[in-house]
Amino acid sequence: MPSELLFASFATSNLEPKNSFGAKWQRLLECLDLKALAADKRIAVKMHLGGGVGFSTIHPYLVRQLVAALQRAGAKEVFVCDGPNAVRKAAERGYTAETIGCQLVPVAGTADKYFYTKAIEPAYLSLSEVELAGEIVDADVLVDFSHIKGHGCCGFGGASKNLSMGAVVGSTRRKLHALEGGLVWDAERCSHCGSCVEHCPNHALSFDEDGVFDVNYHTCKFCQHCILICPAKAITMSGSGYVAFQEGMARTTAEVLKTFAPGNTLFISLIQNVTIFCDCWGMTTPSLVPDVGLLAGQDIVAIEKAALDLVRAEDLIPGSLPPGFTLTGKGHLFEQIHGKDPYVIVEALSRLGCGVPDYVLKTVE
Repeated sequence: MPSELLFASFATSNLEPKNSFGAKWQRLLECLDLKALAADKRIAVKMHLGGGVGFSTIHPYLVRQLVAALQRAGAKEVFVCDGPNAVRKAAERGYTAETIGCQLVPVAGTADKYFYTKAIEPAYLSLSEVELAGEIVDADVLVDFSHIKGHGCCGFGGASKNLSMGAVVGSTRRKLHALEGGLVWDAERCSHCGSCVEHCPNHALSFDEDGVFDVNYHTCKFCQHCILICPAKAITMSGSGYVAFQEGMARTTAEVLKTFAPGNTLFISLIQNVTIFCDCWGMTTPSLVPDVGLLAGQDIVAIEKAALDLVRAEDLIPGSLPPGFTLTGKGHLFEQIHGKDPYVIVEALSRLGCGVPDYVLKTVE
């Protein structure tokens, strides 16, 4: 049976404020059965708060309206959470207790050491256990408020990635990225320009005194920023690739969801400012497609499938691709850009029993 998803479009029939997206967002919240979800419960709203010089994350206004709606529905407590570094810098993107109406909490404490270890049974390749963030597991209700965008490692980031990479600690993120393989350096190609070292977000790269490339895999998160930024293409990845990464993320997401009782999860996906790379890159690039809208529902598989279906290659904005990127003409827009089928995560989550890919949209006018 198809899952029902609410949809609010950015498109407006006229210039009356009541027909704008902000008003539709309020009406969509009213359509959700938030009292059944929220009454007398502690609610974790998991977001990706961004960083660096990026500013294309979810607007604080939308967050505040969600928080207020949950509070009106009788929530005992509502808090927005993300990794410790993102929370420390959240005010730079307008996220404060005053602007969003609730506290911001590091998912696993300020030192990223508060977690619960869960076994992956059976183990998947090298992934035998994951460390789930304590503040997420301790909550009664999870609201997964995600921002849809492209991603160099796995094609795209949405509801699942927001949990599998954001509701865990750094050690689990490294395990997941390690499923892709390792970094391989071509000494003959390398010009020693230093771009990889300078732009590594985790400061994991260096050259020794003999000019040999070195990776500190304890801090490397396999984001592939160095691969993409190297002008000589001297760094590549080895290993199982993006399919293994997506499969690992799906299994981690499934473990996160198992910690919540049926009916105690809500998924909201914003399809606005759809950029080519993840917000974790710490920068904002042009939107690939016009703003689409927002989806909400209780089936993570259906919402991932619907979000992907709504981001279409034929809507690509001319001039939005960075220099050196062209469409291949095969598959989804994200696959044409990154060479990775984003629907792999949908298939994996469905196989794991997290939901169904079939959906019907109920448009909120």
